[in-house]
Amino acid sequence: MTTSTTEDSIVAVYESHTGAEAAIKALQQAGVDMKKLSIVARDFHTEEHALGFYTSGDRVKFWGGRGAFWGSLWGVLFGGAFFFIPAIGPIVVMGPFVAWIVSALEGAALGGIAGVLAAALTSAGVPKDSAVKYEVEVKAGKFLVLAHGTSELIGKARAILGNTAASHLSTSYGTRESILNLLSDDEVASVSTAEAAPRLSDADEYLDLERLEEGVLTAQGTNPIMGRVLARKAVHDATWTKILTQLAAPPSSTKRSGE
Repeated sequence: MTTSTTEDSIVAVYESHTGAEAAIKALQQAGVDMKKLSIVARDFHTEEHALGFYTSGDRVKFWGGRGAFWGSLWGVLFGGAFFFIPAIGPIVVMGPFVAWIVSALEGAALGGIAGVLAAALTSAGVPKDSAVKYEVEVKAGKFLVLAHGTSELIGKARAILGNTAASHLSTSYGTRESILNLLSDDEVASVSTAEAAPRLSDADEYLDLERLEEGVLTAQGTNPIMGRVLARKAVHDATWTKILTQLAAPPSSTKRSGE
């Protein structure tokens, strides 16, 4: 098995700019690295009134429908940009997500850049199906607050954002490689042995390494695909706890296989 390090993402959706701003401030007060945070939103006012911004050194001036809102975040988040994306309209982006938007635009075919926001979200580690849904949310005028970083940062951000007015909150779960990277050599060997077994016993807890978004599953009746199983009994308690932390799911958050 090959292991590597990776970073994860978390996305929170807010109905209003006040909710999004409060979330950013809560993360800041908790000491979350502001360079890892981004915000994305459409401003409907820009369809009738010009919106823009300019910078001069460390100063910035916004004007338009939500100029005061964007201006208040300029000194908190890391950089910003204004885009016009077909099928969505004008959006403002602040934080490192700007680079993903630019990359998606550069990689799009001329005249065919619908879906750019979803593509950028996917590049940031958001599952494709979720990315498409978030693009629709932005088009509807909602606000996305994103964090991208280590599992520790994402776990901390999730705990904070869970106490805000987010209408939706989801984490992009680690990859098979990022989970296996938490295992010691003897645990990797144990997992390999378990994967070669014919089946798990009923009530055995496990992770499906190809469907980590399902969280912890319990074998009961349905036989999982053993070649991609990480059985709870194959790793030490301390390692299992680290895995659950990386998945940003509490240990009690279990599901029955096949549900």
